[in-house]
Amino acid sequence: MKTYGRFSEDIESRRQELAKKRQDQMARVKQQDAQAVGDAAARQAAIKDKVAADRKKREDQRQAAEAARKEAEAKRQEKEDLKKELRDELKQEKEEQRKAKERKRMSKERDQEEDMLEK
Repeated sequence: MKTYGRFSEDIESRRQELAKKRQDQMARVKQQDAQAVGDAAARQAAIKDKVAADRKKREDQRQAAEAARKEAEAKRQEKEDLKKELRDELKQEKEEQRKAKERKRMSKERDQEEDMLEK
């Protein structure tokens, strides 16, 4: 049978073992918590990076689309200007032809009047 001194020692050593076990468990929990916080921070940083990259990609696409739209508009405007210029040139040529015909007709009329006056 155990003596009281031996029994006290066993209880004291058991208390120390339990205290050590509790300290070890707390250290493990703290380490796991720190690891979880670190992992969460890494995930959050990765998500921020991905969001920033996606935002930049969308902005680049928007700018490219805007540039393409402006280029298409410039080409359309250039084509429209060329058409207008051609229309104006054609109109001017027709006007010149009309004036030339009018001068020719008037010249013929003058010649006929002169011929009639001479006769």
